[in-house]
Amino acid sequence: MSSDDYAEVAREYYNSAVHQIYRECWGGENHHLGIFDDVDDFYHAAKKANENLVGKLRIDPECRILDIGSGFCGLPRFIARNTPCRRITALNISDKENDFARRKNDEEGLGDMISVIEADYNDMPFADDEFDILVSQDSMLHSPDKKMLLRECARVLKKGGQFVFSDILEESTLSREEAERIYARVRVPHLSSFHYYRRELPKAGFNVDEVQDLGSENLAKSYQAVHDILSGKKDRLVKEVDVPLDVIENALAGLSYWVEKALERKIGWGLFAATHS
Repeated sequence: MSSDDYAEVAREYYNSAVHQIYRECWGGENHHLGIFDDVDDFYHAAKKANENLVGKLRIDPECRILDIGSGFCGLPRFIARNTPCRRITALNISDKENDFARRKNDEEGLGDMISVIEADYNDMPFADDEFDILVSQDSMLHSPDKKMLLRECARVLKKGGQFVFSDILEESTLSREEAERIYARVRVPHLSSFHYYRRELPKAGFNVDEVQDLGSENLAKSYQAVHDILSGKKDRLVKEVDVPLDVIENALAGLSYWVEKALERKIGWGLFAATHS
């Protein structure tokens, strides 16, 4: 499939009944994994992931920040509430998620600070050198051409600008058969790796400042939490929200498999901090 085809796959995935599952399991706030150091609650673990990423950024009131694959806009709202930045753009491909994000931004009085744009991050509707900081949380896995994505990120980011992102990664121990089952859950053609981003970021024009292994244990705990929340809400989602039972059962099976492979250290989670050279 082409890049456009995969973009449509991602749009359909997040616009499907999965949208309601994500809203229920992530609470309509953060749409990513969590750091469970000293906390057991998934909500607080997700907040710690926000704090960890934002702690890498050099933010001033005049800077312009772009979040790619922004989901429910949890990270842009966190930035708006906790930093001096007042101009944040959230780019996301799902109109359902974007409609929800805009409503929530307005409800929290942050709508004037956060612009939600519906587009494919492999082909961004922005001028060259438009942003001072570029961030992303656990969304770049959906790109079918990550080299093209990194070049596009470099295009819209100013020289000297920061690019800080986390992503779900595969390890060399993951077999092809296991990989296909991993990819199938989120309908992606492949995952990246620590080695891949270390190699390709410089080729795209970035200096790699830091690589942080966020731990396959945190990945396992995050998806176990999502599994347990979904399992507990299954009956209500079927009876009151009309989410098809087979969609929920398939989601639970996929989540369980991701937890299993994370515990086996065959998939992991990393954060990359880079500067546009």
